Amino acid sequence: MFYNLPLRTMEIFVYWYPAVMAMLWILGSLVFYFSKERKGALKLERTPFVSILMPAHNESKILYPVVKEMVNLNYPAYEVILINDGSSDDTSEVLQDLALKYDKVRVIDLKENCGKANALYLGLIASKGEILVGVDADSYLDKNALRYLVSHFVNENNGERVGAVTGNPRVRNRGSLLGKLQLCEYASIISLIKRTQRVLGKVMTVSGVCVAYRKRALYDCGFWDRDMMTEDIAVTWKLEKKFWDVRYEPRALCWMLVPETVKGLWRQRKRWSEGGLEVIMRHWDIFKSWRRRRMAPIYLEQLLSFLWSVCWLILTIILVTMEIRGHYVITEYIWKSQFLSFVCLFQFLIAMWLESAYDKNIFKNAWSVIWYPIFYWYINVLIALAALFKAILPNKKLATWKSPDRGITQSKKENEAEDEPETAMEDKEDEPFDPSRNIEIGKAAEDSAALMIMMRKEQALKGESSDSVPLVDGSLENPVALYDNDEHIEYETRQVWWKRILEVVLTALGWIYIVVYWLFMIYAIICDVLGKPVHQLLFYTMDMVKETEHYFYIIGIVIMIELAVLLIWKEYNRIRFGKKQRRKFFPDTREKEIDEYFELEPELSYKLHNHKYIEVLHNPIPEGMGQGRKQKQRRKNKS
Repeated sequence: MFYNLPLRTMEIFVYWYPAVMAMLWILGSLVFYFSKERKGALKLERTPFVSILMPAHNESKILYPVVKEMVNLNYPAYEVILINDGSSDDTSEVLQDLALKYDKVRVIDLKENCGKANALYLGLIASKGEILVGVDADSYLDKNALRYLVSHFVNENNGERVGAVTGNPRVRNRGSLLGKLQLCEYASIISLIKRTQRVLGKVMTVSGVCVAYRKRALYDCGFWDRDMMTEDIAVTWKLEKKFWDVRYEPRALCWMLVPETVKGLWRQRKRWSEGGLEVIMRHWDIFKSWRRRRMAPIYLEQLLSFLWSVCWLILTIILVTMEIRGHYVITEYIWKSQFLSFVCLFQFLIAMWLESAYDKNIFKNAWSVIWYPIFYWYINVLIALAALFKAILPNKKLATWKSPDRGITQSKKENEAEDEPETAMEDKEDEPFDPSRNIEIGKAAEDSAALMIMMRKEQALKGESSDSVPLVDGSLENPVALYDNDEHIEYETRQVWWKRILEVVLTALGWIYIVVYWLFMIYAIICDVLGKPVHQLLFYTMDMVKETEHYFYIIGIVIMIELAVLLIWKEYNRIRFGKKQRRKFFPDTREKEIDEYFELEPELSYKLHNHKYIEVLHNPIPEGMGQGRKQKQRRKNKS
């Protein structure tokens, strides 16, 4: 198309980069599946106490049904710490009620909006467990998720190296087109990438909606960055730079909500893109150390992804200009885009096959994936471009958050929960919650937790179970109780009927558009092999068929090269790092260490560690803590 060398190079990069990376994600995920995932879960050798941290900002409507799920997990010893981060609605009152209603729930009510990372700081300080699990306040873990996550930390085969384990987010609000698209996206893009990165040995992004951390590893790397838009991406890089192992566990499911409006989606993805760029700019120093060489490919891949977005925009502008001037290049570009769509949909097929083991209903929404290569893909590109400018500006403030996007669907249980604050305390005292009572987590609470474990073990031996209290298998030999439940907090669509009809019609036209290309391509290639003539169909010509045959030839070569590289790299990692015990199991992080790090006052420290409910008027985390250069300057002044 282009004869100018720079433009020709840009065209090749824009066209082939997504195709090459798609095949890499497919092959990497298949290698992960056949070498690790298919063999089953790791053995749960012990069950340490776990603290689940759930930061909340304006989440009052969803908290009742979510917390109800979180207090009935199939794990013997855990607590749920809810952190209110300066909510402007009645989240504070709802959390107070939940603290009384459930023994496992503890609440930190921060009156200032200081951001999710800051809320996680407070939850970490108050936590009793060495294993911390971060979950968004509008999401909840699957019944057995904790067992799958914890097994990586306590496993004798290199469990001492594990700093974080990211789970498998599953979309539960699937009533709208955007909801279905994001369901397929999480399965086909995010899950495939994490599987491949696990094969490469460096998972560089944990999912903040569902992730488990070792407290000692967080202490070692300096905890979360409070000035970064995406604290989960940033802390992953910090853990990897400190040589802690980060893993992906596809069996650890977390049922979450996703934006269902274009505005909400744009805001979420723009924040993700800004966070990715901030990580690239902050962690370029990995190239200074040869010991961090395994991080370089992932760094370059993220850098190339943003470069691809810029090149795509430039190339699109050039093509539109050439078309206006009468050069008629759009037809050839459409043909190439259709081939990329074919590769994209093949990637979706493989991914949904892998994820169908954990989400039996995923194929029911597969028809909507046609929107991804035709339309949704380009929205993500535009969002990445919009994030470029803002990300390069210096950010010296805390990364606070805004009210979540609930989309166009609404839960029946959310509506019912509006009246629940008045009815939830039927079994409690009649007087309102008094924060001054400071319900303590002391010896009595520890005895209560031990009693609960004994009762559930007795329940397991009798084989009894109920809907409200699931059967918990107390044995370590067979830790995961049988649990097969596809019922979740369901959401009903309120989409207008004519919009629904329009969605179905446009989706059908999209499939017709792609299927016509597939059928003609297969027919023409067969005719070409047999030496039969091929008649032109619309703007599809025999020259385009010849070019498609060339594309398949190139893809075949790429597949063989990538598969060889993946297998060699996997074997190298196994020999070099797999059986080598690089560190011993550290003792649990002591409360005194945390207090000294955050310079806590003794009275506040005692309340955070021991009270069931605590109201915090002003943010106690020191200025500059977890804020890039400010943090470095603070350490320098302290020394």
